[in-house]
Amino acid sequence: MIRWNLQQFAGEKTEKPTPRKLQEARKKGQIPKSPELSSALILLGSILALKLMGGFYIDNLLGYLKTSFTTNLFFSLTEGNAHQLFLDSLLMTARLALPILGVVFAVGFLAVFLQVGGVFTLEPITPKLEKLNPLQGLQRIFSQRSLIELLKSLLKVGLIGYLAYGTIAGEIGQLSNLTRMDIRGILAVVGDMMFAVLWKCAFLLLVLAVFDYLYQRYEHERSLRMSKQELKEEFKKTEGNPTIKSKIKERQRALAMRRMMHDVPKADVVITNPTHFAVAIQYDGERMEAPVVLAKGTDELAQRIKQVARENGVTLVENKPLAQTLYKTVEIGEMIPQELFQAVAEVLAYVYRLKRKV
Repeated sequence: MIRWNLQQFAGEKTEKPTPRKLQEARKKGQIPKSPELSSALILLGSILALKLMGGFYIDNLLGYLKTSFTTNLFFSLTEGNAHQLFLDSLLMTARLALPILGVVFAVGFLAVFLQVGGVFTLEPITPKLEKLNPLQGLQRIFSQRSLIELLKSLLKVGLIGYLAYGTIAGEIGQLSNLTRMDIRGILAVVGDMMFAVLWKCAFLLLVLAVFDYLYQRYEHERSLRMSKQELKEEFKKTEGNPTIKSKIKERQRALAMRRMMHDVPKADVVITNPTHFAVAIQYDGERMEAPVVLAKGTDELAQRIKQVARENGVTLVENKPLAQTLYKTVEIGEMIPQELFQAVAEVLAYVYRLKRKV
């Protein structure tokens, strides 16, 4: 018969990370995110911006080419206006590039924010000596994660190449007509073909990026898994050591018990079951609105309450229904409820009569 030592499996990380572990990882910048998703969204945003502003780019580019290569470049190019031509080129480049750069920045920021939220930490870029360890570097290079990244890259290259080839091959007939078009027509045909390729590639990358993001979340959760021993240690840190907590509760119960037994001699009467229940009641008409339960208990504790009551001359009255009701419905230090006023008043009246006779 094979006997398994369960302690051998105590260190296996089989448990899901706790919210505290996830929060600590988040503070360190360890958040599931997919660079592929950000890249795909940036590409889609850039393509959409180019499509919407295509007329703006064509008009500005044609105007610049017409001005530069007819007037300045071929007829009046001098050392003085060469500088002006260079400045005009820079301004035109900025005018064409800034809208796209703005879209790229906005979409990139939004894509990252949607994945990680408002987290700011310098932990990921903090220099660490272990990162300089060549053995750990080789382990990262030849790790399972690196292999998966390589396979993803090869898959993307293959699919993008196939889409680009299929799109261009379907439009190859239009390329022969470019020689009979003006510059605007050529730009329009080439632009449409380019957009067709880019749209298909961008949507393909977006689909792959969604799967990559789901994989990154799974990998992140797997990397933060905890062992049963780690769960116990974290529980001790957050909730406190169970042994210490139980000892504290035991001492609190003992203190409460001593206070309760100390108050029994102050009672006017102890109502009993007679053996299983005992409830000590006090009433002072000058400072109390209603009688108050000073102590209560069952079985052994009930016997101790009755013993202390006898030693201090407190009257014991047997009333089974009332004793059980008071024990179950009234806590120590609370006034009795209104529906029990009459029953308790009859008991107190009986006790007062006994004291007057004595």
